[in-house]
Amino acid sequence: MTGARPGPVTGAPEHEATATGAARLDIEELVVSFGGLRAVNGASLTVEAGSIVGLIGANGSGKTTLLDAVSGLVSPASGRLLLDGADLSDYIPEERARLGMVRSFQDCRLYPELSVEDTLMLCEDARRPVGVLSTTLQLPWARRAEREKRKAIDRVIGSFGLERFRLHATAHLSTGTRRVVDLASIVLANPRLLLLDEPTAGIAQREAEAFIPLLKRLHEVTDSTILLVEHDVPLVFELCSTVVVMQTGEVVAAGTPDEVRRDPRALAAYLGASDEALNVSGPLAPSSAAKPSADGSSAKPAADGSAGGSSSAGSGGEDR
Repeated sequence: MTGARPGPVTGAPEHEATATGAARLDIEELVVSFGGLRAVNGASLTVEAGSIVGLIGANGSGKTTLLDAVSGLVSPASGRLLLDGADLSDYIPEERARLGMVRSFQDCRLYPELSVEDTLMLCEDARRPVGVLSTTLQLPWARRAEREKRKAIDRVIGSFGLERFRLHATAHLSTGTRRVVDLASIVLANPRLLLLDEPTAGIAQREAEAFIPLLKRLHEVTDSTILLVEHDVPLVFELCSTVVVMQTGEVVAAGTPDEVRRDPRALAAYLGASDEALNVSGPLAPSSAAKPSADGSSAKPAADGSAGGSSSAGSGGEDR
């Protein structure tokens, strides 16, 4: 996870540093090069505030590199990135995090020796630090801050069905449950723009199915904008309001799930040639209308034992 917003950004206008609510992202003619290779080649797209936009495409199509450029991990050769109209070219990753941009990674980077509760507390400590002296002396304001952190952690543990795993070391959790912990930590960061890189990579099919209501819950709880990279096409088509297809660093198709499903460019680039991707979490629905899960359960795959997948971290492949 990239981080939270501990304070105003140095040199940032006041309205940018204090903005709240879902953010709009505009990507204009973005180019990212590695030597002579253009990993992203003039890509343009708009992610409306409050929407969920899915990026799909074969490995090597530039999806993860595009997320890296948006989050500031790589520098584009040309093009513009705008968050609520503000140019991000001079913002380092930490400053983008303070504007409410939060990034997740395929390999779910958690501290293996820490319990779920301690992992989430670490996120809260980073977001709302309390001085060592104040904590040691148990000053009133320090005690209040610690109580507020505990309440926040209790809320996300309850929201994501992690109570039974509260004291478990993250190293002992399945891949699916670790990803749920990662999503819970994202909620604590109070994101405005979420960049999710293959949240279902390396997990079992039944867990992938459970992630559709889980990600809807994440979107609802955070009231944020989500840009999602994912190989699970049924998940993307059910979850996202807009689907973007990339090929060799370029955007070749974009629109609603129904529009992309019928777009010959999308079929030629990805959809028509990836039966495995098309069936990760079940066959594509005949329309893009979201359907409830068969048992009507809420988005809590960890609590009901469905997070029992592989214990190895993400195997979704590198998109660079």
